[in-house]
Amino acid sequence: MNKPRNKKLLLLVISLFLLLLPILFMVDYNRALNDRPPLFAIKTQVYKDGGTSIYLGIGYQVIDYNQVDGRKDIVFKSVFVSNGS
Repeated sequence: MNKPRNKKLLLLVISLFLLLLPILFMVDYNRALNDRPPLFAIKTQVYKDGGTSIYLGIGYQVIDYNQVDGRKDIVFKSVFVSNGS
């Protein structure tokens, strides 16, 4: 009975998700450019090198380096592109 309505609702939810995804991506990307941690990515690992943190978002990864005697920057990487290593 409600198949057309359920399809429309599902299409609406998927459309909203696809519209929000680039916005979330750009917010976290701009924060990484300004050496700030991401808002919409989940912290997955913390290393014991001074506090380097790995965050995982939908389609991207953010590495917040905080080494005792080393890097103190933030790197934004795509999950889909490999650097060959």
